[in-house]
Amino acid sequence: MKVALIGIGRWGTVLKGELTKVAEVKYACDSSFDLDQVWSDPEVEAVFIATPTETHFEIAQKALESGKHVFLEKPGTSSSADLEKLVNLAQEKGLKLAVGYEFPHHPAVRKVKELALGQTIKFVRLEYQKWGTFKDSIVTNLLCHDVSILNYLGIDTTSPSAHKTGFVTEADILATRFGSQAMSVINRVNQLKQRTMLVKLDDTSFLWSNNDLFEIAGEELKKIELPDTTPVAAEIKNFLDSIASGQEPLCSGSFALEVYKVIERV
Repeated sequence: MKVALIGIGRWGTVLKGELTKVAEVKYACDSSFDLDQVWSDPEVEAVFIATPTETHFEIAQKALESGKHVFLEKPGTSSSADLEKLVNLAQEKGLKLAVGYEFPHHPAVRKVKELALGQTIKFVRLEYQKWGTFKDSIVTNLLCHDVSILNYLGIDTTSPSAHKTGFVTEADILATRFGSQAMSVINRVNQLKQRTMLVKLDDTSFLWSNNDLFEIAGEELKKIELPDTTPVAAEIKNFLDSIASGQEPLCSGSFALEVYKVIERV
């Protein structure tokens, strides 16, 4: 498949590294390029957009209007209203729209969902600590990932309650509860970088720590083997496969819209 990549900054470079393994990147450019060349090129089937979020709506709208499938970096657009317009436009055109929430594609998260089939997820605790990205909103830039994971696992996130604490900015530690079933704690004033998730099921529990997944067996941790793939590679493959098969991408525009509505409530 021939694709275009618009946005070649830090994250665009990451996407390009994975895209070149599975598709022909006919255009790799920033938004200053004459994008009419992309829109009028019949060989380009899909467009990946990794420019600043505030530019996403206009670029994605033109891509869809020109008949291209669209992959947008998260959270998609600058508002849920704009994202909903793109979702509706993609449906009208019969095109695929995906948003780059990578963690529902993480092998550990996919495995937890597989192992939880037929059981009740009693509680999920997500915790992420790192240093930085102070210029970005902790809600739209970081909490959105946790909401995407919880939505993928089938947790009701529609009634969040959050508490913020500021150190460098007004909100650098964010604790968010989703009823009695889930909690997210994000701390971006920690020198150590780590992502963990605890999941309690009917008769067992799991710990996801960075790239490893364990079953909690008494006081022991039993490591669960996972596929050797990255979330970015998996989300790109899922999007391209959805175009070929006609099925919806895992993190479709509609999925991202539900995440966005939760983010706006927070």
